Amino acid sequence: MRLASPESAILSAVIFNALIIVALIPLALRGIQYRPSNASQLLQRHLLLYGVGGVLLPFAGIKGIDMILASLGWA
Repeated sequence: MRLASPESAILSAVIFNALIIVALIPLALRGIQYRPSNASQLLQRHLLLYGVGGVLLPFAGIKGIDMILASLGWA
């Protein structure tokens, strides 16, 4: 990912995780509405939403935070 330094990589990951946890609390408290669907539709939706989003979002978020930290001189 070509992060600025190992220290900024750790700090970026900690900041990203703190932001994500705070952002997900209202979502978790709201819950979900039950919608009947078959297993294959449910699997496809969850793989797309949580699989792709769960893999790509952290990389982009940590890289973005690392770039901000590097521009502020914390790297």
